[in-house]
Amino acid sequence: MKRIYYRFLLSMFLTAGCEPDDICIEGIPGTPQLIIVFYDKDNPNQTKEVSSLQVKGMDMEELLYDATTDSIAIPLKIKETSSSFSFISTENNTIFEELLRVDYTANDEFISRACGFKISYKNISISRLNSATWIENIIVVTDSISNTKEAHVKILH
Repeated sequence: MKRIYYRFLLSMFLTAGCEPDDICIEGIPGTPQLIIVFYDKDNPNQTKEVSSLQVKGMDMEELLYDATTDSIAIPLKIKETSSSFSFISTENNTIFEELLRVDYTANDEFISRACGFKISYKNISISRLNSATWIENIIVVTDSISNTKEAHVKILH
């Protein structure tokens, strides 16, 4: 009887030391991307598609985006303080390229042991690296990026 009692106590101590499963639930948001919405320069409250938009990171070989759209989400570098992009629009067989640099401060945020860290961005600013081509104006709507539910930048073209 004592033997069963000791085994029971031993099994209770062993299971009490166990931790819950470390699973990162799919719905937990990770590092957000920069959301850019394109607007009509003549009617700044009306979105406007960009014809044949191609977006590429300046130090990347592959395109981040290639389609006609009125909004995009692009990733920022997490170990840097800036990311540079080439925005190419093709209209009437004419190619227009705009080079933009996004400056920011990246902050680590701990989510959980299973999910690890995510990055949030603060002090967002955008500057042009070449003379203006097809973009009329750039407006930073919010200078911090912590979610993916709202636009961070408006581009008028």
